[in-house]
Amino acid sequence: MTAPTDQEPRRITTRRDGWVTHVVDAARQQPLSLAVAVVVAIYPGPLTERILAALAAVVLIGVAERRLGWVRALIAAGAGVVAAGTAAAVTTFAAQRIDADWATDLATHPTFAPLTPSLAALMAASAVVGPLWRRRIRLLGFAAIIALVLYDGRASSIDALLGALAGLLVGRLLREGGAAPVAWARSSRHEARILLSGVVALTAVGPLITLSAHAPVGLLAPLGGLFRDRYAVSRAALERCATRPLFPAQPPLSETCLRDSALAGAHGPGTIALSVLPLVTLLIAAALIRRGSRLAVLVAIGVDLLLGILALVYYAVLPLAVDPETGVRPDRFRVLVVHGLSIAAPLAVALLLLVFLRHFAVETPKRVRRAFAATIVAGFVVLLAVYLLVALSYSDDFRPRGQVTRLILLAPQRFVPVGFIGPEHLGPVPMGGLARVAFDSVGALFWLLLAVALLVAARRAERLETSGDDRARVRAILRRGSAGSLSHLATWPGNAYWFTPDGLAAVAYRRVGTTAITLGDPLGDPDRRPEVVALFASWCDDEGLTPVFYSVSADLRGAFDRIGWTSIQVAEETTIRPREFRMQGKKWQDIRSSINRAAANGVRAEWTRFAELPPAILRQIEEISEAWVADKALPEMGFTLGSVEEMDDPDVRLMLAVDGDGRVLAVTSWLPTWRDGVVVGWTLDFMRRAPETMNGVMEFLIASTALRAQADGIEFVSLSAAPLATQVPASASPSQTERLLTFLSRTLEPSYGFRSLLTFKLKFQPELEPLLMAYPDPLQLPVIGTALARAYMPTLSPRRIPSLLRRGGQG
Repeated sequence: MTAPTDQEPRRITTRRDGWVTHVVDAARQQPLSLAVAVVVAIYPGPLTERILAALAAVVLIGVAERRLGWVRALIAAGAGVVAAGTAAAVTTFAAQRIDADWATDLATHPTFAPLTPSLAALMAASAVVGPLWRRRIRLLGFAAIIALVLYDGRASSIDALLGALAGLLVGRLLREGGAAPVAWARSSRHEARILLSGVVALTAVGPLITLSAHAPVGLLAPLGGLFRDRYAVSRAALERCATRPLFPAQPPLSETCLRDSALAGAHGPGTIALSVLPLVTLLIAAALIRRGSRLAVLVAIGVDLLLGILALVYYAVLPLAVDPETGVRPDRFRVLVVHGLSIAAPLAVALLLLVFLRHFAVETPKRVRRAFAATIVAGFVVLLAVYLLVALSYSDDFRPRGQVTRLILLAPQRFVPVGFIGPEHLGPVPMGGLARVAFDSVGALFWLLLAVALLVAARRAERLETSGDDRARVRAILRRGSAGSLSHLATWPGNAYWFTPDGLAAVAYRRVGTTAITLGDPLGDPDRRPEVVALFASWCDDEGLTPVFYSVSADLRGAFDRIGWTSIQVAEETTIRPREFRMQGKKWQDIRSSINRAAANGVRAEWTRFAELPPAILRQIEEISEAWVADKALPEMGFTLGSVEEMDDPDVRLMLAVDGDGRVLAVTSWLPTWRDGVVVGWTLDFMRRAPETMNGVMEFLIASTALRAQADGIEFVSLSAAPLATQVPASASPSQTERLLTFLSRTLEPSYGFRSLLTFKLKFQPELEPLLMAYPDPLQLPVIGTALARAYMPTLSPRRIPSLLRRGGQG
């Protein structure tokens, strides 16, 4: 158990006056947040809005108080209110002279939003938090506010946006050392998924904002309005039809009145579900995108594309036809200007997801994808067939009558939210009976099927990843026999697997284009590795792939020579033997000093697993990782270098440096090597430290791990290898391969410091074991080099490669 920090809430006592003590303590710690909560609670306005604003003040301004102090938090909140009020007053003055709905709303409604001081204080506090939370607060916060502005558009939402912008500026000015330079903090793959998930969720929540708002006037309100009930006009027409003479015999209702009567009853559970379920599907996709599902990204792209196309048809195609009643053609320019953003918004989100699709390297298993696609296609065909069968069987129940051809052609409308069609463009409508049931339900059933199928596919993919798929077979092979210190990398997401015919050996590889790059030695019996190399090379040749064995042990050089491949050393693995680990002599002075310094500062080493950590510790680890990523000029690397995601594995152990206040100073992760079901070695993977921690904290963690391994009887502790870094002196006449690897090493060194990393590891006096890269054809070297770069940096966009190459050439 760690000691509670200052930010943890105090436990409420069980004494009668415990709640009084708690309130008094809270008032002392957060006086500003409580004062603002009281003010906004008594401010005139709807009760629900005042309650939410008071809660937001307690939470958001409370965060700002703890980060900035109450004086600076007050300055930020006040500046937000003043700036928003001033800008709103100017806007109101101008709006009074503009003839538009949104201008009228601005001029006639109050200009103060109770949320404004809370948002301003929070945005100011974002300037002093770590990169992880700074990016989340700003991007997701402003995305939510902008969604309110676009889908609601009333004065209160604009006021909140102006206040948040003012708070952001104040935060930059109040930050110690002056305003921070304007720079974009690079997002890791994990964080990119979170942010893209938030964007997709907002596209689903935005229309709901319009549906719940009173008289929304935002630029995207027309898009949200497409999910409303569009049949109000038909009900009015029905009232006119009901007003008929009472003598002497009432004539039968006209076909038009009968159709209006049918339309008036169309707003039932089926049509409501058909309007909401596409948004629910987007919310489900957003949740799965956060977990890295590539299938969910593709579904979100498809849904947003569909909504964008439907908005285009409704707002830009249908209105351009001549009105049959007036014979007037609408102004095309005005239609496109007013509704252009409603058309572009979902299309832009789909494009954004497509651009960042590379962040989702974990594919859903092929059989799961096929089952999902077959379910959706079959469901659509069956439901469409059922509707057509029922509709044609009961065609006399539709109004207008005698339009069977139109009934068939417009059948796909039943799968489109009713608001995107409108009563004036809707085809024949059934009066009731079985035809009405089919009319109302088939579309909702299809979207429900899509949402459920997506959830089922995600669950099946997870089950296959953890039990029934190839990764489970690989884990079984790893536990049987030693396959090298890097063998656990084979279990990481994004890998593909090839198995020998008997299933007792395998090769884990990363496919990049037409190149298959292996991760370490073949898996299985070490005596079979030469045979496995030859079989895998033959399989790659049959598949049209170029095989590259990367980071394999030097004892396979003979196997590569026998099949005529070229091999070259690309790294040196650094290995410690715990039985011989003594830390004696002058060479170990730095290591001993780091251990003594940790003891003097009350820093302890904790050997644990990711799943055993409390949420507070997990958040600290994420912040440490994001701070490290934000300082790099290049994207977070993968392939043989793990991230936070790879630590979430029950077989992986963590060694943490934790101070007396429970603060994580540094973190390392260790991958197992097995023999006969027993761990015989640990290999260093993830290694990050918090900014401004004590010197030598990493030396302390590695030494602590070696001592732990010594006590547990572990055979070796590998400090792994620094990619593209060796101590082998360059030859006088380097080969083309050596020049390529030297070029890649020089290109990446300024950002990732692989040579410096190797120098650091040499402090532990390790054994050096060469690691090789082997390939069949030297003419493929340019392709291999590009594949290696893409494997290590899968999120590196093609447009950045030329600048990367220029930097490498100038190094």
